[in-house]
Parts: sequence; C-alpha cells; structure tokens
Amino acid sequence: TMYYNTNDETGETLQSSRNAAMKQEDQILGIFQAFPNEGLTPFDIEDFANDQDVHWPITSIRRAITDLTSAGKLTKTNTTKLGKYGKKVHTWKLA
Repeated sequence: TMYYNTNDETGETLQSSRNAAMKQEDQILGIFQAFPNEGLTPFDIEDFANDQDVHWPITSIRRAITDLTSAGKLTKTNTTKLGKYGKKVHTWKLA
C-alpha cells in the first residue's frame, strides 16, 4: 500500500493518510473479490462505492488499482468497456 505524500504531511497526519489509503485498497480489493469473474473499470468501482454511500475521487480509485496491480493482486486485462466520458476504459480482474 502506497500513500503518495505529495503535500509533505508529517507525523499523525501522514500516518492517518497512509491508513486511509490502505483501507481504501482493502475495500477496492473486496469489490473485485465480490465479482471474481468480472472485469471491472475504475468507473465500475466508483459506481459500486457510490451505491454504498462511499465517495472516492476517481484519481484515488485509479491509484489504488495501480498499487493493487503492482502488488500482484489485480491484473489489467485487454478487455475494455465504454467509460463515463465516451472513451474505452480497460478492465482489471483478480490476479
């Protein structure tokens, strides 16, 4: 789990941000585990989270997916879906 400390946080604030990033990654991994045979886009994750009244910025979701992929927990597929802005978006699955 990686928290990109771009705003020079320190001490408890930095630790709190790292913990939040870790919790978000765990929750996103849980969504993929709930749909093990489906390829999901970052927008799919955002929609699922919003349905649970959890609101994450799409950039934060993308960071978590990238970090989970780097950790070997998710795999980027060659399959794409139409995203929110009319562009094709790659899907990810459990590794």
